[in-house]
Amino acid sequence: MGNRNIKQNKILRVGITGIFGSGKTTVSSMFKKAGICVVSCDDIVHRLLKKKIIIKKIKDSFGEDVVNHGEINRRALGDKIFSNRTQRRKLEQIVHPEVFKEINRILDSKKRGGIIVIEIPLLFETKSERLVDKIVVVKASRQIIIERLKDRFSKEEILKRWKAQIPLKEKEKKADYVINNSGDYSETFQQVKNLIKNLKSIVK
Repeated sequence: MGNRNIKQNKILRVGITGIFGSGKTTVSSMFKKAGICVVSCDDIVHRLLKKKIIIKKIKDSFGEDVVNHGEINRRALGDKIFSNRTQRRKLEQIVHPEVFKEINRILDSKKRGGIIVIEIPLLFETKSERLVDKIVVVKASRQIIIERLKDRFSKEEILKRWKAQIPLKEKEKKADYVINNSGDYSETFQQVKNLIKNLKSIVK
């Protein structure tokens, strides 16, 4: 899976992915807590969506109703793109090139060897496997995800987002490692700590 040729003093690029709500950000934060450098695509997108040129492109493509007081209304934009594949592709064409340009810039700026984690929610959907050496898929049961997200998203909204992504089972088959986030925080963190030991043994 992935490039898989790791030489001494080289960066080990670890991609974290999963499905909507499975806990990618939680697992990424655990890597960060353990002192590992983490790059989040979601954070990059948040920054991009504040840029005037990006806001204008999105407004021109999706209409006035996705912008409130000069800022992107992510919920309104999400409603449009997750129910319409064409609209989703349109947004991806605006945002994805900028996201991957920033990821490459960060990777190029990292001079010393070691581990760098890149949280890429749509890693397989964007065919970004080439960017990483190892792939971690974070999973959780559908029922648990729905329960965890029920205060922020309806079941219908969650299902729409899942439908727009490659199924979790397919992602698991392509993974080098799978973290099961169906349990409590400590159970997941123990899996992450074990994985970090494994990854560090690769880059020794």
